[in-house]
Amino acid sequence: MGGTTRHFATLVRDLELHDDFDVQVLDTSRGDEHARPLSNLSVGLATLWAVLRRIRSVDVVSYHASNRGILSFGPLILGLCRLARRPLVLRIFGGGFGDHYLAQSQSRRAFIRRLILSADVVLLQTRRAIEQLRAHASGELEWFSTYIDPPEASPSPDTATRPEPSRCTRFVFLGHLWKSKGIEVLLESAGSLPAGCSIDVYGPTDEYGAAEIDARGGGVVRYRGNLTHEEVDARLWDYDCLVLPTFHPNEGYPGVIAEAYAHGIPVIATRWLAIPEIVDESSGLLAEPRDTEGFIRCVRHLNGDPALWHRLRAGARAKAAEFDHARWSRVFEELCQRLVRDAGLRG
Repeated sequence: MGGTTRHFATLVRDLELHDDFDVQVLDTSRGDEHARPLSNLSVGLATLWAVLRRIRSVDVVSYHASNRGILSFGPLILGLCRLARRPLVLRIFGGGFGDHYLAQSQSRRAFIRRLILSADVVLLQTRRAIEQLRAHASGELEWFSTYIDPPEASPSPDTATRPEPSRCTRFVFLGHLWKSKGIEVLLESAGSLPAGCSIDVYGPTDEYGAAEIDARGGGVVRYRGNLTHEEVDARLWDYDCLVLPTFHPNEGYPGVIAEAYAHGIPVIATRWLAIPEIVDESSGLLAEPRDTEGFIRCVRHLNGDPALWHRLRAGARAKAAEFDHARWSRVFEELCQRLVRDAGLRG
């Protein structure tokens, strides 16, 4: 399960627990065949038929998707909602929709303005995307952050019995093993990290294999396998700092940063897209994208200054409240209730 799937599932669960909401979920996922045109067409037609059958029995329609899903299917959903006079909330995962829009031709921008940005509400993950699109939208734009279901308030018994570390030495990367996530920076830094420091790498072996990471990592950068979401919660207690030297083109607010904060773990990330909106001097350090030397300096700084590390740990714990799922579920609930009231006033 990827981060977007977990985010959506968490929101649905919270809505179902709310006495004022009755939720109908239409699953638009395509499994392992998501890149096959026939699979896309089949799921699209089935979803369209399901919307047609149900739309007049609901008060609000909300479509949650990536850039590609919003662009390919969003206009159809918008058209059906206009015909049925139902308010529509479009939620776009990731942080790259504004960049995508600004890179388009004038005719393509006009299409997006008319058939995407005219929805009653468009939920965007980053403030940066809202600023990019504010002047181009006729519908309402709302900030809707990454969120998480916080872990248990304390680590596992085994972790709790370990002595409190005196300095930051145990670094961890969690995510897809893509070049755009900065894996090369981690491998290139292996020979220059302070003595006693290590970086454990977890994630699906997409563009790097376990053998390559272990060979190039020299015993300092080590591949540790893939984890379920539940295993991530348990394993993060074992580490002192999260590293994410990303320059991924659609990066929004990575959920793994919110997970780290919930465990009181500061972050070394990159000054990339909207990352500085959630990683600042209170909770982490930033290097430039693809800057291995800058990344090494951040590691050395955090390892060599225990007082700074403890201050950033406290800042990470404080920031965790900003990503609590209950806060953002309430935002979504209040938004839907307002749309229903407004629709009633109009007709």
